[in-house]
Amino acid sequence: MSTLDLDFKQIANDMLLAMKGAVTEYFSDVKDIADDELEDFAKRSVELAKKVKEGKISEVQAKAILKIRQNAVETVLLSIAGISLIAAQEAIEAAIGILKGVVNAAIPGVDIF
Repeated sequence: MSTLDLDFKQIANDMLLAMKGAVTEYFSDVKDIADDELEDFAKRSVELAKKVKEGKISEVQAKAILKIRQNAVETVLLSIAGISLIAAQEAIEAAIGILKGVVNAAIPGVDIF
């Protein structure tokens, strides 16, 4: 799979659906706020994996950057009234599960998650 073939809107939608179980009660609020955040997170994660593959950064550096970006997405989720820290963490972990599969398929041999 080429990274040029990736549909980041669809990836973000798949990530949102994975999050739904953790934040069912607040899913409509989460969906509206998190959609763009998740699409951007997916794009930036693929770019990080590409940089690792190209030798521009190490996996350790990529993992550190990814953790910072993950925290930013969690912060967006936490900003939605009523979502607890645990629900936000479970939601982002579910979304990352989807993204990990996409990145590993698009850029084999790079383990940034």
